[in-house]
Amino acid sequence: MATIREISKKAGVSIATVSKVLNGKGGVSQATIDKVMAIAQELNYRPNLTARSLKNGQSRTLGVITEDLTVFNTPEIVDGIDAYCEQQDYHYILGNLRFNKRYGHNTQDTEEFTRLAHALVDTMLSKQVDGIIYIGCHSHAVVPIHSDEIPFVYAYCYSTDPNIPCVLYDDQKAAFEATQLLIDRGHRNIGVIAGQADSIHTANRMLGFQEALFTNNIPYNPRMTLYGNWERDQGYALGKQLIEAGVTAIFAHNDLMAIGVMEYCNERGIEVGKDIALIGFDNREPGTVCRPTLSTVSLPLFEMGQTATHLLLDILAGRHIQCGQKLMLACTVIERESTGKNGNAQEKK
Repeated sequence: MATIREISKKAGVSIATVSKVLNGKGGVSQATIDKVMAIAQELNYRPNLTARSLKNGQSRTLGVITEDLTVFNTPEIVDGIDAYCEQQDYHYILGNLRFNKRYGHNTQDTEEFTRLAHALVDTMLSKQVDGIIYIGCHSHAVVPIHSDEIPFVYAYCYSTDPNIPCVLYDDQKAAFEATQLLIDRGHRNIGVIAGQADSIHTANRMLGFQEALFTNNIPYNPRMTLYGNWERDQGYALGKQLIEAGVTAIFAHNDLMAIGVMEYCNERGIEVGKDIALIGFDNREPGTVCRPTLSTVSLPLFEMGQTATHLLLDILAGRHIQCGQKLMLACTVIERESTGKNGNAQEKK
């Protein structure tokens, strides 16, 4: 790989001039810029980012720590981070804690959980990152994982330290809108297949559901709310119970459980979208290929990644950030065939 000295020699200009060109500084003619850049490309020059960071005191590199890269929400958030970093000429280093693979749906912070996270933070610090984005595999409170040396921003989770900003989405408002869609389709006897009872997602989605019922003068029947574990088999079993109890519509707290309901209905000759309405949550890919297609709630995952990166770069630039800022992004309700809508999907903000 070429060095600045080799480019200087071949271009017939000083090392200082080459440095100005490669770092985008002024005081050099356009002809010289074109010549130096052409030779740099010809010699396959690559800047030494480590040396540049030591000189400038900033690496233009962020650390991204994911609780589990295999959980459905995480890749899209990372993609949002990647796109924003590319736009702002930043790089990032990705670290994966594999918490879901290690602990499953266990939401309890353990000593081992904290040890692994802090070890990865130390690794990021050793690589001279300017700041860290920490991505949860679900919305939950995290025992403070941070450093006094660099700023942190949390995404899809939040810290018990109120000083650390975070980016979340509005579960409650989204659940209200999903329930309102069912009500607008003429349903009043609506069952719920909720997530785990100790989940923040479940609590917020139940608040939104109950708020929609109250707004429309529909009494809440707690017997028509059954708690599951986010898995398809639970949707199948609990959907059976709700349908036998006489509900005309079901709000499932995620798409996997909704698809379980659909499987039960298909086996029994119950037409989803006609005999019963069904809506899920998360906008997972299986919902677009099943028959009928599944109405759902799309999460702003890509936007969460972009927003978290924007927030972190604002902090690094010294722009004023409200202490403990919590940004709540809106979801999008997508209506498909399972709520009785024919034709292409419609989106309702």
